Amino acid sequence: MSLPRVLTGLRAGLLALVLLLLVLPVLGGAPARAATRVADVADKSAAAGAATPLTVQLTRLEPAAIPKHGTIVLTGDVTNSSTEQWSTVRVYPFLSHSPMTTRDELAAAAKSDPAAEVGNRIVKPGEFASIGNLKPGQTTPFQVTVKVKDLGITGAQGVYWIGVHALGQDAEGRDRVADGRARTFIPLVHSGTPQTSIAVVVPVRQKVRRDADGRLLDTDAWASSLASTGRLGRLAGFIASAGTRAETLLVDPAVLDAVSDLSKDNPAISLGDGKAVTPSPSPSPSPSSSGSGSDSDSPSRDGDRIEPGDRAAALTWLDSVVSAAKVHSVLGLGYADPDVASLARHRPKLIALSNKLAAQTFTSLKIPAVPTVAPPDGWFDDDLLPKVPAESMVLVSDHSAPRSRTQWRTSDHQDLVFTDQQAASGGPGPTAPLDALALRQRILSDAALRIGEHSTTPLVVELPDDWDPGPNWPLSDFFGSLDQPWVTLVPITPGSDGSTPTFDAALGYPTSVRRAEVSNDSVSVARNLLATASIFNGLLRSTNDVAHDLGGIAFDAVSENARHDQVSTRADVDATNTRMRAELGKVQVTGTDFVTLSGGTGTLAVTLVNGLDQPVTVGLRASASTDDVRIAPVTPLKMEPGQRTVIRLKANASKVGVTQVVLSPVTAGGTPLGTPLTFRLRTSQVGDLIWIVLLAGAALLVVMIARRIARRLRGHSWRDA
Repeated sequence: MSLPRVLTGLRAGLLALVLLLLVLPVLGGAPARAATRVADVADKSAAAGAATPLTVQLTRLEPAAIPKHGTIVLTGDVTNSSTEQWSTVRVYPFLSHSPMTTRDELAAAAKSDPAAEVGNRIVKPGEFASIGNLKPGQTTPFQVTVKVKDLGITGAQGVYWIGVHALGQDAEGRDRVADGRARTFIPLVHSGTPQTSIAVVVPVRQKVRRDADGRLLDTDAWASSLASTGRLGRLAGFIASAGTRAETLLVDPAVLDAVSDLSKDNPAISLGDGKAVTPSPSPSPSPSSSGSGSDSDSPSRDGDRIEPGDRAAALTWLDSVVSAAKVHSVLGLGYADPDVASLARHRPKLIALSNKLAAQTFTSLKIPAVPTVAPPDGWFDDDLLPKVPAESMVLVSDHSAPRSRTQWRTSDHQDLVFTDQQAASGGPGPTAPLDALALRQRILSDAALRIGEHSTTPLVVELPDDWDPGPNWPLSDFFGSLDQPWVTLVPITPGSDGSTPTFDAALGYPTSVRRAEVSNDSVSVARNLLATASIFNGLLRSTNDVAHDLGGIAFDAVSENARHDQVSTRADVDATNTRMRAELGKVQVTGTDFVTLSGGTGTLAVTLVNGLDQPVTVGLRASASTDDVRIAPVTPLKMEPGQRTVIRLKANASKVGVTQVVLSPVTAGGTPLGTPLTFRLRTSQVGDLIWIVLLAGAALLVVMIARRIARRLRGHSWRDA
């Protein structure tokens, strides 16, 4: 071959390469005239999950399932996350050609690399959006509409990939690689397919911390969270958006009480008639985290007043959630969301008490609730089920081992419900998996693939305990989009007949979960405050909620929220117990520290003081260091606030000596309380024998005197004679 021919060939090759480089950007950035789509090209050189210069957020997908005819609309935002300008940015929709047909495939897809090639980009004119130039940090909305006939899918039933790619041009030019992407799932279910059902469980959980006087701590964080832009505020809106559609609420009543207190300017515990305990002179809230889901970790100072706007927001939130709870199914957690496994292991009776406190709150708000055990991690020990009240419902996770039947009965007669961990784990990246839209599409897709199981029980999806719907949740139309022709939304309710089968397999309980349970030390701290609450309940005559309020704080020590912060939580609860014991100390007995009893019986005078600003019923109990001294019991007295009463006690001693006596104020039921009086009692002449001896001696003296007088009289008569 001659050199000119070689050179000619090289020139032709170079010319073709130049033309190819010029054409490729056009194909990637402008609609092709002949073809309606090009294959998506992933950035093979990028690391898995690497950030892209453009961030795409899908905020709306309508409809939520592929219809037989019509269009699909994708709406969202594109943000320039880089430090340079991007120009001629366009957003193209994409779909996968064939569907996923099993839940295992769907689970794997949700965990796949966000840069993986999963579908074909649609570039037909009119079915992509041009949003122009984007400066660094700039965000611009987009909307693309795709006709169903142009989707280019097989049309088989299953779950397809759907999403958008953003392509633009930077200083280096333009290529076909997506500079930003968002993706999710979309199901296709043919008409005439048998229906399936979904039960969505929405948790209302939040760590509650209180200071020594019973005031809510972290009030700034609570106010932020309850605002419309906060986690709890968005959650309330999300719950209300269900309207008349079925949903199930999983509620910790301690959260409702905390928000109620916030709406009332965060009062301290009241001993009755609305009078709060005197504030602690030097508050020192313990440093502990504010709990999962809180918008801030900084506790407010004790005694801080709540801003009027924050009080109003709290009241609005409470009204919204309570209104929804009255029309939807409510599963009621024990008060303060207790670690039931730990209580069942160390003090089973406390489970029933936490349910009792919870029922008091629910009843006061007129909310019908089913007692429920629902560990946030979804694990519960089989061996502990016999210690859970039979009327309780137990929610556990299937731990990514989906079950066709989700509702059972345990051998101990509790309702047992398995929640679906896969569906609750959310959608694929790069979108946040628990974004409201991503979560909606994941749940709907799992439900579509579950149809073939012909299950008579619902797909139960318990949302994460600290779930935040996100700022765009209203655009997702979460509940409205779950309402499909082939889906029925149902509530979770207790089994109403004997047809529910008994679960005879093992739930499993990992050692790591067992080690994470709250300790017996925490249980002991809770019991101490519960004992104090019981004393107040037996002492006070006023109308009050002391037993409920102190009992609720006691269960903070054994809450699921305390698992990761046990030392600090115990300190909070112990501080409340110390504070309330100081209040009890205001009921006291006063008198001298040394008393002399000149005989075997006598009367002792002491003063009983009610230093509380509440009416009480109080008695006295005496205990002596020896059985030789007995003091008659005192019938309990009704005392008014601040009243002082002198009480005379009858004492009896059978021996001479000094005895230590303790006089303690007690409740009507005999439980010691308050500040006792300790004194020494000396008895100098005691016993019937001593009196007999004294009388005999006196009689002998009289006889001797009489005889002496008689002798003198006889002697006087003889001399006269």
